[in-house]
Amino acid sequence: MLLIVTQLTGCNMIDEKVNWQSKNELVFGTTVSTKSLDPANGYSGWFTVRYGVSETLFKLNDNMEVIPWLAKEYNQIDNNTWEIKIKENIKFQNDKTLTPQAVKLSIERTLKLNARALDTLKIKKITTTKDSIIITTSEENPTLINDLCDPFVSIIDVYEKDNDNCPVGTGPFKVDKFRASGTSYFVKNENYWDSSVKLSSIKVIPIGDSDTLAMALQSGEIDVAQGLSYSMVNLFEKDKNYKISTTDTSRAVVLYFNEENEALKNSKVRKAINMLIDKNSYCSLILKNQATSGIGAFPTNNAYALDKINTTFNKEEALKLLKEAGYADKKLTLKLVTYSSRAELPSIAQVIQNDLKNAGINVKIEIGDNIEDILSSGDFDLAIYSNITSSTGDALAYLNNAFHTNGASNYGKYSNKEVDKLINQLKVEFNKDKRDKLAVEIQKIALNEDAYNYIGYMKMSFVMKNNVEGINPHPTDYYQFNANTNIK
Repeated sequence: MLLIVTQLTGCNMIDEKVNWQSKNELVFGTTVSTKSLDPANGYSGWFTVRYGVSETLFKLNDNMEVIPWLAKEYNQIDNNTWEIKIKENIKFQNDKTLTPQAVKLSIERTLKLNARALDTLKIKKITTTKDSIIITTSEENPTLINDLCDPFVSIIDVYEKDNDNCPVGTGPFKVDKFRASGTSYFVKNENYWDSSVKLSSIKVIPIGDSDTLAMALQSGEIDVAQGLSYSMVNLFEKDKNYKISTTDTSRAVVLYFNEENEALKNSKVRKAINMLIDKNSYCSLILKNQATSGIGAFPTNNAYALDKINTTFNKEEALKLLKEAGYADKKLTLKLVTYSSRAELPSIAQVIQNDLKNAGINVKIEIGDNIEDILSSGDFDLAIYSNITSSTGDALAYLNNAFHTNGASNYGKYSNKEVDKLINQLKVEFNKDKRDKLAVEIQKIALNEDAYNYIGYMKMSFVMKNNVEGINPHPTDYYQFNANTNIK
């Protein structure tokens, strides 16, 4: 086979006409893709970590407990100062040594480029010693070590020039060719610090449609599928040629209300809409029992989760509330936006459209490719979004981003002074029990105002051929390919 290769900023550029093959290659099909692999670019770091390119100082185990990764250990010197020792004998994929100075520069770059990181980490300065970095925060940050698990603070070599397409990290796989809207290739890091890497390469194919993804798996074009509709997952369960790896996650299907819409400013209208949504039915019938109906922002296995729901399905009461709000005879028309890369979301949108229509509310559905841009622009009335709510093993990151008046992902423009006050208390509270109580109280206030609807928490499944090993979903949805991933 002829392979045409040229060099570009450290990555191989593979001719489009060449059928890339490797003697031990895994082909991964997914409905979820990214425009960048730069960890500092928005949420792109999730993909950089998933693909085994970059790693963080700390990571979360399957029980959502923080464990060292590139870090060896840490010591909290005082409420604003943390010393983190860096493991020795680790190299970047370009053979440069991972030093405390390199870690410092990588984190500082993220702080400059990622507003969410700057707000979350609250780092004032970083200094180094021979084997450590010393972080001084601008204010008390009890969750700093948890926050350092977030992929936006993946450690990369800052001196590389094309981090969108070819970041150089410390992980088991190097970027060989990245395409924002096409097939990407990752190759074995021969000098991976932690263990021998079993696969020689990984080919990642973005496939936007769940049915097409299923056909690609059945035809043998791909070895692993992520993002199949839940009805498709159930079909593969019955086929002995495939196996399924599933875990419960805190990935919530959330209904946002844009409170800049005149009608949706009215809490009675929001409550009425929430009462028209039968969460149990959605999870069992639409999501094929691959989701648990939602209560608050976090699944009930978290200490900071709500234990009972505020608004329950009740069509009669919903109609009364709409009448009280002045929408008995006046038609209410709303634009609902969502996206197709998560196969379940358009289906949920259609059912909501039908359920609200039966109550006299006209819903127009728009399915967009870049949902974050749409949400940030405010060009919607309702939005169905899917995101991980317990991303660092603590409630603060999500509540601050989604519930605080100035939160980076507060797309519905929800604002409550008491909620802001409690979130600000949560930011500086070190006692775990008090933190959990604050998180519960924050959710109670927001959901008593029907500011959101947590429809359900998703299970995550990888469907794969029987000869695939070492690829398992994680509750955070961060970790995917590792040194033990293999295909026999």
